Amino acid sequence: MRTLTLTDVTMTYPGRTKVRAVRGVSLSVSEGETVAIVGESGSGKSSTARVVAGLQKATSGSVEWTGQAASTSHPMGITTGVAAPGVPRVQMVFQHPDQSLDPMWQVKKSLAEPLVRLGVRSKDTIRQLSTTLLERVGLPAEFLDRHPRELSGGQAQRVAIARALIASPHIVVLDEPTASLDQTVRSRLLVTLGELQAETGVGYLMISHDMSSVRRLASRVLVMYRGRVVEEGRTEEVLATPIHPYTQALIDAVPPIDPRVAWHPKVWLAAADTPDDVSDPQCPAGSSCDEHRPGLNEVATGHWVACTTREAP
Repeated sequence: MRTLTLTDVTMTYPGRTKVRAVRGVSLSVSEGETVAIVGESGSGKSSTARVVAGLQKATSGSVEWTGQAASTSHPMGITTGVAAPGVPRVQMVFQHPDQSLDPMWQVKKSLAEPLVRLGVRSKDTIRQLSTTLLERVGLPAEFLDRHPRELSGGQAQRVAIARALIASPHIVVLDEPTASLDQTVRSRLLVTLGELQAETGVGYLMISHDMSSVRRLASRVLVMYRGRVVEEGRTEEVLATPIHPYTQALIDAVPPIDPRVAWHPKVWLAAADTPDDVSDPQCPAGSSCDEHRPGLNEVATGHWVACTTREAP
């Protein structure tokens, strides 16, 4: 089983004023599991995803693969002739599929491109695999001849998922996969993603602000704030009993389904935002700052929380 591990990764964007979008982030995602990263806009989620996908080089830290591939054949059981099938691969499904699909290309060309780049030359193989993947994400073969402008948002996202899986990746980065989709389409897409994972053994790194989608798909969740991970653990535990004040505020910001229920979202102020005359809340990491280290501290088995007052540089 392949595992992709980020260790103490920092991502700084150059410019007149350098922006440290990611600060000392460590995480791992393996084949067959779904890890979610949640947080508000500007928290560093997408920058971390781009490092994982190889679209952005980390300023410091390491990105490494460990373990062996679970299988060297294509997950759909089709021989592709792809060179070096055991080489670890990451594919990405972008937030806006209508922008990531070439408007001048038919769907069949978008699906064929990854295979052609990997050395597949047989048109029959490309056609067979494209048809299989397209049907597996819930679209008939006739969609191969359509252009992106002829697809709905949900259909375009399904094409993007098929394009990501066609190269037989070990990890797929899902950047807000259900954004701008209505509830029915969102639910169907999550079911499809779960079924594809069960069949192929692919791992997902899911970037999302949609807590309901995270609950349904992810086994582990990391909460990011200002480029740092402030809480990490099993999804059901972190979302049911959040410990860090920011995680609590993030979950509390989700409005209730019943409009008759009163909603008074909390606002958490970090130490840097807190006025001098307001005392810091009790440290979620427990004990005193002299007894634990900066960054994440394990407060329960598999549940890690950052200190609110001893922030890492």
